[in-house]
Amino acid sequence: MATLAAAKSRTPFGLFWRRLKRHRLAMAGLVIIVLLILMAIFAPWIAPYDPTAQPTGEDVGQYYFNPPSREHPLGTDDLGRDVLSRIIYGSRISLLVGFAVAFSSVILGTIMGTLAGYFSGRPLRFYLGPLRREREGFYPWSFALWRVFSWFLYYGVLYLALSIAWALAKDGIQAGSPGSYLGFGLTLALVLWAAWYGLKGQIRLDLDILISRLIDFMLTIPTLPLLLVLSALLRDPGVKLGQWAQGVFGDAASVFIIITILVLFGWLGTARLVRGNILSLREQDYATAARALGATDARIMFRHLVPNTLAPLIVQATLQIGGAILVEAALSFLGFGIQPPVATWGNMLTNAQEYIFTAPWLALPPGFMIFITVLAFNYLGDGLRDALDPRSRL
Repeated sequence: MATLAAAKSRTPFGLFWRRLKRHRLAMAGLVIIVLLILMAIFAPWIAPYDPTAQPTGEDVGQYYFNPPSREHPLGTDDLGRDVLSRIIYGSRISLLVGFAVAFSSVILGTIMGTLAGYFSGRPLRFYLGPLRREREGFYPWSFALWRVFSWFLYYGVLYLALSIAWALAKDGIQAGSPGSYLGFGLTLALVLWAAWYGLKGQIRLDLDILISRLIDFMLTIPTLPLLLVLSALLRDPGVKLGQWAQGVFGDAASVFIIITILVLFGWLGTARLVRGNILSLREQDYATAARALGATDARIMFRHLVPNTLAPLIVQATLQIGGAILVEAALSFLGFGIQPPVATWGNMLTNAQEYIFTAPWLALPPGFMIFITVLAFNYLGDGLRDALDPRSRL
């Protein structure tokens, strides 16, 4: 038995777990996270009251702003709802947003970073001309499909650009504005030239340049103001996405919208991290050997290269969970996040700010929960980084 235990401790997982256990703050954070997850899962059985239930009857006023007591350990809010029950149910939303944003951002960032790193310096060729016979015979069917796809993609983008230009200039043209005529005319001329060029040409597209410049552009955008604008826009019932979310998710539509917005900007750091690792890993001997044996690019990327980036990805995901929870709380606090009656720690702070001096028990519990949750994930991320680093002294 002792020999078996010693052998297990020498495995990669055994070594990782032994090093992680030595990081006391990380273990404390892990314990807190496990307790939070259990609290969120068993919320219906743990919460003493319905988080949205309001008192009824003739003497409802006596239930408002009650300080902590035996019946209500954390008191009641301005509508007579139990604060402890809302804290417990709020953990569900915060953890859901954190894990959903982190998981989706890591998946999207890994795909984009892998494509950028692996195809760096190896531009893809989009063949836009019609299929034609070459000296060695017809193209194989896979290449023919790629050429047809390239044609539809190229001319689809041109049609989209022309449609957007017409939508922007339509009102001005109907009003007789010279600037609208000029702008749409230039766009039309450019689209016609590109369409003519596509009949006989091909485009070399470097995915690394395209994705990297997209990331650079998105990183220059002030994130918080844009999040506020997008949140207000998508919650507008006149917007199609907002209508669809309301129809599918009902009261939880704001949760879906917040997750979508945070994922839209959350994959950038992961993509840059993965790109840097893939640029190094693709030159390793095992990647060269797999390529020489005829492995496809997809197999090399996702079977051989991506698994070797899991260590930094795990750390990135852990830290991103805490960041997503914090951003969701900030948006909800500002009134642009998840809307009542859904209980979240952020919108609980929004309701409590008016009564911070008269009823401090409304603000302290949600604020403390946000603080301890984000701190736990950050400590766990630090511990994972040290445990997965072979140069660490843990």
